[in-house]
Amino acid sequence: MFVRSNQFLGGRWVPAAGDGVLDVVSPTTEEVVGRVPVATQGEVDEAVAAARAAFDSGPWPRLSLDERAQVLRRFVECLDAKRARAIDLQILEMGATRTFNTVTMASVRPFLEAAIADAGRINVRDVRDGAVGKVLVLREPVGVTAAVTPWNAPVMVVLSKVLPSLLMGCPIVVKPAPESPLSCYVLAEAAIEAGLPPGVLSIVNGGVEVGAYLVGHPDVDLVTFTGSVGGGKAIAETCARLLRPVTLELGGKSAALVAEGVDMRPYLQSLVDSSLRNSGQMCISTNRVLVHTSQRDELVAQLIEYVSTLKVGHPDDADTYFGPLCSQRQRDIVESFISAGVEDGAKLVHGGGRPEGLDRGWFVEPTIFVDVRNDMRIAQEEIFGPVLSVISYTDDDEAIAIANDSRFGLGGTVFAPTTEHAIALASRIVTGTCAVNGGPPSGGGGPFGGRKESGLGRERSVEGLEFFLATKSVALPAGYEPTEAVSA
Repeated sequence: MFVRSNQFLGGRWVPAAGDGVLDVVSPTTEEVVGRVPVATQGEVDEAVAAARAAFDSGPWPRLSLDERAQVLRRFVECLDAKRARAIDLQILEMGATRTFNTVTMASVRPFLEAAIADAGRINVRDVRDGAVGKVLVLREPVGVTAAVTPWNAPVMVVLSKVLPSLLMGCPIVVKPAPESPLSCYVLAEAAIEAGLPPGVLSIVNGGVEVGAYLVGHPDVDLVTFTGSVGGGKAIAETCARLLRPVTLELGGKSAALVAEGVDMRPYLQSLVDSSLRNSGQMCISTNRVLVHTSQRDELVAQLIEYVSTLKVGHPDDADTYFGPLCSQRQRDIVESFISAGVEDGAKLVHGGGRPEGLDRGWFVEPTIFVDVRNDMRIAQEEIFGPVLSVISYTDDDEAIAIANDSRFGLGGTVFAPTTEHAIALASRIVTGTCAVNGGPPSGGGGPFGGRKESGLGRERSVEGLEFFLATKSVALPAGYEPTEAVSA
């Protein structure tokens, strides 16, 4: 069993000050597989104070972009050497398959390199014409970041906060999800080995109370959160009261729009991956499949045939596609939605129960509904499980209206006979990201974030990095021409 009695505060291991612990239960065996300490308020204070000192008087914000990038490359190299252990711990704590975790861990280095390239495109020192003379416009690190992250892709989601924040010069304190704290210990080990300066990274364990205390801490300057809509609203209220910048990456109920006349055979894997990957436990899952009435039966048959070939089983097996859900509570939620779909009149054509032969673990069969109306609960609320709702439409305008009839607006996919037609449809969907004809999800390397109740702000790319910078205008005296040293 994975047991730790220390916290990673200010870049070093510190013995836990309190008696509270988090017991981590395996979604596969239903047994306790890990135990880590819960941070006290004093330990959160210590982590934030270390970050504050690193920002106010340490070297990190004052290093060049290239210098920070080289340190972060060492950090990623040290983490890459521990990749196998990080994958094993994520399987242990939240049940994502080996294939899923292997893919996400392999994306860490490219994610950092893309961030470094994007950061190089940001003009942090610009001379402009002002009302009287020249104006020097500076873009500087904002300060101390607080990050609260979910359980569905523990390492990658934490790094999606840590790497951009540190790259732009902002020390960060992370509060990972209580369901998945184990793999973050590998991140801390890599940070120590890479020689990250004192104070720039801390990780505090705990639940809602610890997260709320961190987000509202007076010495935090900006907040980034990925998680539920309810959690996001609570954090937004705190940040509004404190006039504190915040990005929120929240839930989704995204649509996969299958345009009339498209041959879906080449796109079945893309459709299933965007909808059911990680057993549907992805905020960008396109689990509303909109299909023209003339093609509905054909597509449903293709989906059933394809999904039936995908293994439901132990997440450690290389050929498993559907592992367990993260927790018993999550399985209960998913099963309640399946029951609601049947009660509301949707037709269950595949799955809907617990898989045979898997008596232990929180498994649910991949499930497909047809005859779904967009006002049903399974079409309006985020399920976070392997459930597809197939909704029929008669023309493009109706398809767009159904896609936009949602309080969410995070992701989406469009499949059409031509890419031009797909782009035209994607441009009409109210969402933060949309992939067309098999394009990658989550913005494909562009800005990522949601509209409506799917969140505020953007992560990734230039727009995501700019969140960590504050703009300052320095008015220069009339007639003064800045030297190259000033303007560079």
